Amino acid sequence: MKRRTMQATAHDKEAEFLPSASGFDSEFRCLGRRALTNKLPKEEDTAIQVRGTKIHKALEDSDLEDLADSDARTASRCMYAEAKLVNEFDFEGAEVSWEARYWDFDDDFKHTWSARIDTLHLKPTRLLVADNKTGWGIPPPIEVNWQVRASAALLADSYYDVDEAIVALIHPHHPDSLYEVRAFSRSELSELLVDVRGFVKAIQQPDQPRTAGSIQCQFCMAKRVCPEYKAHMTAIEQAIADEIADEGFTGLIRQSPSERGDMVSHLKEMTKNIQVLMKQYVEMAKHDEMAVKGYTLKRRMLRSFTDEGEGMRLIREEWGEDALADATHVSLPDLEKALAKRLGTATEARAAVKRVLNPVLKFKTTEAYLDESRSL
Repeated sequence: MKRRTMQATAHDKEAEFLPSASGFDSEFRCLGRRALTNKLPKEEDTAIQVRGTKIHKALEDSDLEDLADSDARTASRCMYAEAKLVNEFDFEGAEVSWEARYWDFDDDFKHTWSARIDTLHLKPTRLLVADNKTGWGIPPPIEVNWQVRASAALLADSYYDVDEAIVALIHPHHPDSLYEVRAFSRSELSELLVDVRGFVKAIQQPDQPRTAGSIQCQFCMAKRVCPEYKAHMTAIEQAIADEIADEGFTGLIRQSPSERGDMVSHLKEMTKNIQVLMKQYVEMAKHDEMAVKGYTLKRRMLRSFTDEGEGMRLIREEWGEDALADATHVSLPDLEKALAKRLGTATEARAAVKRVLNPVLKFKTTEAYLDESRSL
């Protein structure tokens, strides 16, 4: 367990006890979070935070020699991703800086908030901001990530006169992507900065409302004492218990469509959090097989051909055409992808497959699932 202390952390001192972009994704979503957490004793850095600091320092120095093997692999993935971004967005030869803190000012030139930039690549009219996420948690998607967007807006408005900012989240432990990236125009960044400055003022005001949610609550040190978080979790747990006990739709029928939509969102949030936590336990077990008592890591062995044509020849030679036919799998999505390259569009490819193969196709509807609808 982390030791609690009244002493200020190194981060608090560096940020002059003022808002920092690293906390914006939580604080902007729960305006009362900052006031509540400031009343609590500070907690010493966790092992994960200490590990992250070491990796960031190694990336700054481009020296991975003193890192443990697993940490060095994480750092190498970050370096590989950044190199790909530099090449993809034409930042070769740019001016580069690492681990620098930038400040926003009020009209009296007093510090108001800051952003620590992992890596900045600067060209005369463009900049690339890369943020390395070395932990196993999944950050908010770049489209709604306040930390990197606020950082880019500050740099473009107050430090460098650029027309465009490329913002990148590098997350080597993300299950789906090595990095996320988005380009912002100067006008978009200017609008973002107005929003950021408004939120910065709001989160420092007393008696702001607290709002429970998956992003802001996941790592909040105040959730053990936060009434809103407790009520939020109690309501979800009670609703689940009611439905299990009811074994029917009575509780659902009593809800309005809006309440049902909120409940599905909450359940998806809980599922996502559970998946993130399970991945963290798996990573701990990879480093220490005794880390999770009563559980052991298991892996499935997936087999595939290195030379499918030779494999087909060997099957035909050994067992005949019938065995080869039984073993052959035709992938319609792969066929449509290949045809799309020839025919020009995916729509034309699907139409062609339907025209030729419809007589030999059968269709089976999958189990229904809920997906978020998009408003036009």
